[in-house]
Amino acid sequence: MQFDNQKTTIRSFLRKMVITILFGAAIIAVLMVKYFNKPFYGLNRYTIVLILLGLYIAIMLFTYSLNRNYIYFNDDGESIIMRYYPIRPVARKKRAIQIPKERFVKYEIRKSIFGLRKTLFLYQRVKNKIARYPGIGVSALSRNELETIKNQLSQYITR
Repeated sequence: MQFDNQKTTIRSFLRKMVITILFGAAIIAVLMVKYFNKPFYGLNRYTIVLILLGLYIAIMLFTYSLNRNYIYFNDDGESIIMRYYPIRPVARKKRAIQIPKERFVKYEIRKSIFGLRKTLFLYQRVKNKIARYPGIGVSALSRNELETIKNQLSQYITR
């Protein structure tokens, strides 16, 4: 089965773009509109701009911390293949994991940040030992997409 979350990735990019445009427009409006010449709820226009800017930075840092990835999953051949790269403008290093099905041992999903950040760990048998691959951020997957990957991986767990 082949699978990727390209639609979710595109939605995430569009959401970030809309948020950036909205905050930019709000900041420009606060700076340009004469209504904000007088204090608004006791705040002058520059304080309001700093609050909006701080809120924008906080939202972007939060989404950055979720570690969302574009994920391509394929288990049609002799191996389980996962390719992934972060959905963020900085540090976009592409990575891939290929595990022969007979060596795949187990998988594990860990949750953090109130269950919003999900990380998938894959384990492989290597020379009578079990090796763990670095975590793959699966926060960008929908519940159904994550269940699909979990069901596919469960088929290959060796005892």
